[in-house]
Amino acid sequence: MKNLIIFCVVLEKLIADNTQTQNLTSNRQQATCGIDNSPISVVYEGYAKIETYPWLGTLYYPMSDKWMTTSVVLVSKQIAIGAALDVDKVPKIDFRSKSRVVIGTNCSGPALRVKDYSFHPDYPKTTLSALALIQLENDPQMIGFRPICAPPTALNNAQFYSMTLSNECHISTIRLQKMAYVDYQTCKEFYRQTELDIESMWPPYVVCARAMLGKSCVWRSGTVLALRQNNRWSLVGVGVAGPGCNAPARFMEYNQYRPWVRNSVLRIGRPTVTRIADNQIIMRRSLARIQRYGPCDPEEIKSELYTDHTKIEHFPNPKKHRASYNFTIFANFEYSCIVFQVFHYNKWATEKPKIYLHKWCLSPKPLCYGMHFLQIDFYVEIFFKESITYRVMVYGQEIKFLDIKRATAYFNTKRKYPGVPFVRMGINTTGRR
Repeated sequence: MKNLIIFCVVLEKLIADNTQTQNLTSNRQQATCGIDNSPISVVYEGYAKIETYPWLGTLYYPMSDKWMTTSVVLVSKQIAIGAALDVDKVPKIDFRSKSRVVIGTNCSGPALRVKDYSFHPDYPKTTLSALALIQLENDPQMIGFRPICAPPTALNNAQFYSMTLSNECHISTIRLQKMAYVDYQTCKEFYRQTELDIESMWPPYVVCARAMLGKSCVWRSGTVLALRQNNRWSLVGVGVAGPGCNAPARFMEYNQYRPWVRNSVLRIGRPTVTRIADNQIIMRRSLARIQRYGPCDPEEIKSELYTDHTKIEHFPNPKKHRASYNFTIFANFEYSCIVFQVFHYNKWATEKPKIYLHKWCLSPKPLCYGMHFLQIDFYVEIFFKESITYRVMVYGQEIKFLDIKRATAYFNTKRKYPGVPFVRMGINTTGRR
């Protein structure tokens, strides 16, 4: 219990100071972001090596006969972004355990494990062209990583380039092309004339550009649109699958997604709530993973913590009945997915029961409604007309606490201590003292 209390106090302090920590981390990253490994300051169009640009990378998922791959770009030490549609195609039954990300090298280089992922709220209801966040596991090799910079506030002789990775991830070759801006109306007209104006493929925030030389081509998702200014590279957008090269290409404008990326990291440790339907709500809470929304994926529901089914019988009545249940999330559990669901016995019922999730508030506002606490009390409210079944399914794992004394003793046995030189003591034969 003593260890649990210390653990809770420390984590509450860490979550409360998260904004300050992120600002310090951001300042350190800005000092080195966007600096490439090229020995010369001139950028030539054509082919280059991915090792020159340490923020470019690939997410791959090994299958029995092939690898599924998609391009990603590193925007902070542990966060990469890519096209949501490509990431969504990767099997989710073991996505976190089998997927790997390589940064600044081809797929033959050292790989990083995936801690978690998240799709932008626009995907897929509003558009199929949105960004996905990939959170990387902390690894010692990240010390040398340099993410790409955020877009500058002002342009000064900036040059725009597209960076396209090879379809074969074991090849280090990338293609650089100098790009020119294309206004939205011209871009929209091109896609209308070519009959490629599919509404679901247009990003909500779009930048169009085309190569200044060469012919038209077709790009995969994930081509990076970057600008170079004062010998630093900044991310402008991430490409959508479709026409490219000399044809107007569409890019998801990164500057519009930055608040979402930042908040997904700053709000680690706070619960997320998704309403799937009137009768189903999903909640998640992790102390170390980025926020996620939407339905549970197969990997999130592999480890069951708790399940409960409650039946409430009532004769059909035009008047709605009400029932409520309490629910608490605790500090010593990682909740990968919690499903609250209610349904009628009678599957022919015309009106589904409705479920609501509320936070118990016993303190004055705004403290009452904060979500940064480690233990949070909720109550579930249900409205129904006929007999129902209420079901709650909790998935995740219990946090294992570290015994400090035993851990210290173990690491001391593994530590290499410097050798103690042997000194031969002389023998006094003179009888003097």
